[in-house]
Amino acid sequence: MALLNMNFFSYYLGMETPLTVLLPEHRGSKPEVQNRTYPVLTLLHGHSDDNTAWIRKSNIEMLIRDYDCIVMMPTGHRAFYTNSLHGHAYEDYIAKELPIIAANFFHASLKREDQYIAGLSMGGYGAMKIGFKYPEIYGHIASMSGASDVYGGTSSAARKMFTVGDMLTNIDNIFGGEDKFYGSDNDVLALAKKLDERTDIEKPQIYITCGKSDPLYSSHLKLKEFIEKTSLDVKITEQEGQHNWDFWNRELPEILKYFKLIPEETSGL
Repeated sequence: MALLNMNFFSYYLGMETPLTVLLPEHRGSKPEVQNRTYPVLTLLHGHSDDNTAWIRKSNIEMLIRDYDCIVMMPTGHRAFYTNSLHGHAYEDYIAKELPIIAANFFHASLKREDQYIAGLSMGGYGAMKIGFKYPEIYGHIASMSGASDVYGGTSSAARKMFTVGDMLTNIDNIFGGEDKFYGSDNDVLALAKKLDERTDIEKPQIYITCGKSDPLYSSHLKLKEFIEKTSLDVKITEQEGQHNWDFWNRELPEILKYFKLIPEETSGL
């Protein structure tokens, strides 16, 4: 595969922003092969990481290198992939701009069945929120250790997981407080309910997992109890593991297999 580390101007963010990309290679291929389009997997990083996290810490390149898929790894900074109350429009950037960027810059498909969005921790929240909200764009959604309950489980777990002193203040700056969060278009459970009730769109394929020793596990169980009462196409699993890359690197190949981006017999490496 080809690895690109690039910068471009985002109109939704109003600034230059970095992007890490994995591209399939077909050197010497016939023109009809070169002109084909590819599915896109957008990977969202966790809190305090950046666009280099997946390349530096996961097995994504080794897992996907022999298969035809573009992997987009944007930076979401600490914004929970949200149009922040006090900040930038990261939700619009990911959902409305990044797919167009992929199609314009690379041989990327814009078909919803070819659009995959996944993330871990803060990125798991972002993948679920954006995927549930824009099912006409994303046909496949995956969350690992997702921060599904920002003010419940995430706030209480923050002291165990982070050394960032302003974590809770940052959450308020993004969402504006509990009273503005629950039931809003930033609330994963509320969005799952709305998605379940929609009859005008094909529902996405969803994969959600969390480690049993993860500080966010109680939030995961709350989400599981809620979402299993819906008719959504969801696979929800719990495995032994914590809130770390050991767990995420074990689960990443399972997600890729579930979405049929790699063959079932592929090892986790």
